[in-house]
Amino acid sequence: MAVVSISRQFGAGGRTLGTLVAAELGYHFLHESQLDQLADKAAGGPPGDEAGHSQYHRQVVELLTSLAPSNFMDRWTSKQGDDKDHIQRLSQVIQELADEGKVVMLGRGSQFILRYRPDTVRVLLVAELPHRIGFMTMNYNLDQAAAKSLIQEADKKRARFLNNFYPGEPDEASLYHLVLNTSLLSLEGATKQVTKLVRRIDADFKKQALA
Repeated sequence: MAVVSISRQFGAGGRTLGTLVAAELGYHFLHESQLDQLADKAAGGPPGDEAGHSQYHRQVVELLTSLAPSNFMDRWTSKQGDDKDHIQRLSQVIQELADEGKVVMLGRGSQFILRYRPDTVRVLLVAELPHRIGFMTMNYNLDQAAAKSLIQEADKKRARFLNNFYPGEPDEASLYHLVLNTSLLSLEGATKQVTKLVRRIDADFKKQALA
């Protein structure tokens, strides 16, 4: 089954898109804070032997059902950084989730961690700054000044974090299957574009597996 990785400029509607796409496809949706929860809960990492790896994989999948509700805004308002051990655990968890399939992941470097997997659809969501400010004021009870400040801080944190995985420009269009501008396209329209592509790639991947 296909995997969807959504990267987005903060305020472009990535969480909303992820929720809509997952509901349409019948997939799990995990935003950044939930991926961090999984990385913190999954003990250690997969041992080198096949049996140990299978046990670790089962642990990650089982933890999906026990995730507590999480406020994804915590990641962007927190001053806490990301240490190397956490990033390593996060990378392992994202790969295990991709092995399970039928998951939509928002951020946390998943577009780079899964970059060379043929079953992964990588989506970038962008929007003009006024649109992003408007989205945040409308959906998260912020005034314009607070929304603009949060967006600017989130953009800096995102750039610093993604530098752990890719030293270049993380919004380079060639890294993604789809780049969608929600200043020009509704989130409902973006959902249709993403789900159509996911179904096509999933069908192609299944044909190749049977060949």
